[in-house]
Amino acid sequence: MPTREQKQNKTFAEKLLRIQGKDYEEWLDAQHQLVIQGNQELILEALDSKLNFKSSVTASRD
Repeated sequence: MPTREQKQNKTFAEKLLRIQGKDYEEWLDAQHQLVIQGNQELILEALDSKLNFKSSVTASRD
């Protein structure tokens, strides 16, 4: 649950973005995309690890 300060920060950000002619939800989505793009290597490693784990489990059953 967000703190009072976090709620206030969100309100400030929403108003500042509105003044700049930007939509908060679109801006937030862009921030999410930046986090994902900045962590693509980690995401790919996790996916590869999952695939390798699945492969080893399947192979051990054979």
